[in-house]
Amino acid sequence: MRLVMNTFYCGAGRADITLPPGTPMGGFANRLSACQGALDPLSARALLLADAHSAILIVTLDALAINAERAARLYEAAAASAAHALAGAPSLPGLTPAAVRVACSHTHSGADLSGMFGEAALIEAYFERVVAAVRKAAQHAAAVLAPAMVAVGERRFPIGRNRRMRPGHARVTDLERTQGSEIDHTLTVLQFTHAQTAAPLATLFHTACHPVCLGPENTLASGDFAGIAAQMIEACSGQPALFLNGACGNVTPLIGRGSTYEATRALAQSLADAVLDVDLRELVDAGLSVAPATLARLPLSCRFTTLAEINAAAAQLLEQDTGFNGWAGAVAAWRLRLHELLASGRLPSTVSVPLSLTRIGGLSHVFIGAEVFNEYQLWQPAGVRLVSYTDGEGCYIPTAAALAGGGYEVTTSPVYYGLPCAPGPEAEPTLLDAIRLCALSR
Repeated sequence: MRLVMNTFYCGAGRADITLPPGTPMGGFANRLSACQGALDPLSARALLLADAHSAILIVTLDALAINAERAARLYEAAAASAAHALAGAPSLPGLTPAAVRVACSHTHSGADLSGMFGEAALIEAYFERVVAAVRKAAQHAAAVLAPAMVAVGERRFPIGRNRRMRPGHARVTDLERTQGSEIDHTLTVLQFTHAQTAAPLATLFHTACHPVCLGPENTLASGDFAGIAAQMIEACSGQPALFLNGACGNVTPLIGRGSTYEATRALAQSLADAVLDVDLRELVDAGLSVAPATLARLPLSCRFTTLAEINAAAAQLLEQDTGFNGWAGAVAAWRLRLHELLASGRLPSTVSVPLSLTRIGGLSHVFIGAEVFNEYQLWQPAGVRLVSYTDGEGCYIPTAAALAGGGYEVTTSPVYYGLPCAPGPEAEPTLLDAIRLCALSR
């Protein structure tokens, strides 16, 4: 392939990562068993974008989350596979592992690659299948790279609600209720087509909602509404459709958690229809650019200095009625971990969250390795979209107003993340500054 200057290129690939029976499923601490089959296939998808100056490979996984170590392995595997397939295009800007992004849909009916749920050996065996699939998808994306046009569209698509406003979920303060009364319902779509034939090449779509339509009682693998919608779009276009989840740390589907599979498919169909029907405007100058990953160090909301303080916090956690299987064991493991960290002088006072940027035309996607509350998206200027569950899973990042209300995201989830506590009030301005700097980077 001979690349033409000032031309935008696109290629996409897809490979299967459906869970084999017996593989642990992630997302619900009260799920009773491992995977027993599949409701729909799970996929790894790869989108390769390039122009005369930049190249980037976006990988999406129908999975709960991924940790930084496994994400780095996928960077290497994807970049190597794409580079091998592009050996005949020497004028392409170099595709390095640093230009690969990995985003998980956060389906709770897939595997957890971050290490919070499931026996480590079983998850690692499954992850080897994921690595092979990502290599295959990236290689295919590079092999079909073609001159492309890109069009962008946005529309309002209400899909979720603030779950913390549900009675009994948290002691919501007046400030949090005011800030969280609105949800960002924006659906953003990027459509890539062949520059000469106008044939579809790929679709990238982004909205913010937890894929938890299928609840903990479900033991069959599924991409939930996000993965099913991608399959429905692909059935129409014939090309890969990649889903990017947004700032949905406190957003759950309007149809409710634990819905039927039929209701989940109906929601997925409405999302797919909205993606296919969105009004698009062609970008004359795609203007592809990427910025390397940075780390935002967010201050935590507590500082344990003695074993007695850790033990007292563990006792308070045990008093919570979480309904989670093995909650007492999880708290005991958390307490032991903090004891060891304190004794070694390594008890953290901050949590590091990776951020990176992809810009196509005037649209900037800021990839964040955490579960970010929806308010952070509402506080962004036009043209900036936050993408959660990417490049390493850090923690929930609540707003400062949410900290006083407690609830799962603030009080319970740090136990599973292995953190002393949630990010504190100063994490909010620190993260907002980091997002702004990332979105402005060149």
